[in-house]
Amino acid sequence: MDEIGQKLRDARIQKGYTIDDLQQITKIQKRYLIAIEEGNFDALPGDFYVRAFIKQYADTVGLDGDALLTQFQQDIPEPQPQEYAAQSVENKTRATRAEEASPVNRLRRYLPQIAIAAIVVVAVIVIYVIMLVYQSGPKQTIPTDSESVAVSSKRSTSKTSKSSTSSKTSKTSAASSSSKTAEKSPKKSTKKSSKLDISVADANGATQAVTLKNLPKTGNKLTLGATGATAWISVIVNGSTTWQGSLTSGNSQEVTLPDNVTTFQVRSGNATATTIKLNGQSVDISKGTSIVRTITFTADATESEGSQE
Repeated sequence: MDEIGQKLRDARIQKGYTIDDLQQITKIQKRYLIAIEEGNFDALPGDFYVRAFIKQYADTVGLDGDALLTQFQQDIPEPQPQEYAAQSVENKTRATRAEEASPVNRLRRYLPQIAIAAIVVVAVIVIYVIMLVYQSGPKQTIPTDSESVAVSSKRSTSKTSKSSTSSKTSKTSAASSSSKTAEKSPKKSTKKSSKLDISVADANGATQAVTLKNLPKTGNKLTLGATGATAWISVIVNGSTTWQGSLTSGNSQEVTLPDNVTTFQVRSGNATATTIKLNGQSVDISKGTSIVRTITFTADATESEGSQE
């Protein structure tokens, strides 16, 4: 095994990473990582990739990639000028700019704004039509026939008594209705004031479960951070990765969860240095010793059904 490969392998093992973990973090194929550890640089796609892959490998396991390349520069092949030019950032940037400048990509960028503007215009038209229909409704006419208006004193007295009785009845029903509303209102306020409850279980190897009660349907946000060391973290919702990246000590990343989400996962390459907050509340994942860990969050289905009622 080559000396630089042995040094990288020792740093990986010290970090607690497997080859599969490193492949997922760096996005470098497993066979290339094995070739780097064995010093078999001919197995890599080109001399340019040898230096790039070694630097990325070293930075991920906590070594200084530039210093490592300088120390073992006699063992690492130098890239050819043509190969470097083909892989240079400037060439890739030009291609990217040309692609972004195409009319199709420009149209795609402005599609959300166009859709929102169309929705607003349709809503304004609908409101205007409703107002026109309401204003153009039939108006009541006041009868002018004196005979239809004239009533006897007896009928007047009878109607007056009936109206007073009806008034008393309506007041009684209104009071009853208000009392029922007052009785129901505390229950509603109790449901609305339900607070998010987070229950964290002990880690079982490389997995850990978190149960959530009173999880809101919308507006849920995760705040991910790292303390004392660098941590690679990813957020997985419904089998798809919503966000992933490496956070250095003291830095944080906010991730907005989709509406009506009931389960999601946070995977960390350095769980002992990872911090998690859900809607501003801390999630204590310290009950475990595994470095690489998957934390699964699940909303309590029973609690969700009760809040809907």
